[in-house]
Amino acid sequence: MYNNNSLVVLILLYLGMKKITSAVDRIVARIAGKQAMLEYEAFRNWNTVVGEVIAQVSVPVKVIKGVLYVSVKSSTWRQELSMQKPQILKKFETRFGQGVITDIRFQ
Repeated sequence: MYNNNSLVVLILLYLGMKKITSAVDRIVARIAGKQAMLEYEAFRNWNTVVGEVIAQVSVPVKVIKGVLYVSVKSSTWRQELSMQKPQILKKFETRFGQGVITDIRFQ
């Protein structure tokens, strides 16, 4: 499908995109601040942190000053996740550090 020259070009394009992404991340971190970047990473990784079952019934909406707002499928799940909140916060702390996500509000 690809010849050796095509593969080299694809690899160089991929490496170039990684450098661009890294540069953009550094610029955004300077503008928004490191804390905002960490909050965004935590927001983006909600599904990974909470696992497949919880991810199927919830969606992160926003993060404001360390508070993660999450939309939940039903009031039953909202109650269940409220009871699991300490464990979920601990998972975020372990993965992203203390103080990145300080509270979760289920809606």
